[in-house]
Amino acid sequence: MTNRPDLIDDALMRPGRFEVKMEISLPDEKGRVQILTIHTNKMKGFGLMAPDICIKELAAETKNYSGAELEGLVRAAQMEVDMEKAEKLQVTRNDFLGSLNNDIKPAFGTNQEDYSNYIMNGIIKWGDPVTHVLDDGELLVQQTKNSPPHSGKTALAAQIAEDSEFPFIKICSPDKMIGHSEISKCQAIKKVFDDAYKSQLSCVVVDDIERLLDYVPIGPRFSNLVLQALLVLLKKAPPKVRPPLKAL
Repeated sequence: MTNRPDLIDDALMRPGRFEVKMEISLPDEKGRVQILTIHTNKMKGFGLMAPDICIKELAAETKNYSGAELEGLVRAAQMEVDMEKAEKLQVTRNDFLGSLNNDIKPAFGTNQEDYSNYIMNGIIKWGDPVTHVLDDGELLVQQTKNSPPHSGKTALAAQIAEDSEFPFIKICSPDKMIGHSEISKCQAIKKVFDDAYKSQLSCVVVDDIERLLDYVPIGPRFSNLVLQALLVLLKKAPPKVRPPLKAL
């Protein structure tokens, strides 16, 4: 079990090495209800859980919390109990809210401290320019929520590749090469083409070529090393005899 699958060697992920690959994502609201119910069962069974606690409310307030973070939330809420004022030892709704606000923060959530200092005095709409910026931002937010993703050139290329019904289809995308040096990026691109050569029919979609080449409008214009690698690989004819797959 690992939380960094990107660091696993590709050789270990070949078919036959691991029979089942299971990715556990962050729980949705229904899953958070189940996790919180499990971790509060003992509290409820021993009468330590106040009646004002609503599991569904807590689940709605804990977006992007992992299972471990939800367990930590329950433990932190137990530590919030005021022993001097408590006539009966019980964890209340305020204890959970105190833990939410002060103790347990989701690793993949929004850290309010990062941006609250920028808007501590609010936004003053002193004129039309500010209003237009806020309106445009709200429009973009709604488009992001409601519009289907991937509706540009890459979507068209991916649809054409799917319609081809080729047995091998691979997208060569810069989002899989973040942090790569020029040499390692060339090696990653070459690996995509080498894998494509192993199939009798293959389709490689080169996505966002500007980002692949590190193109900028000023200064050093692009990575010549990556450009030359792409030119060579795109013009290179596939081998007449496909190399056999090797099993280690």
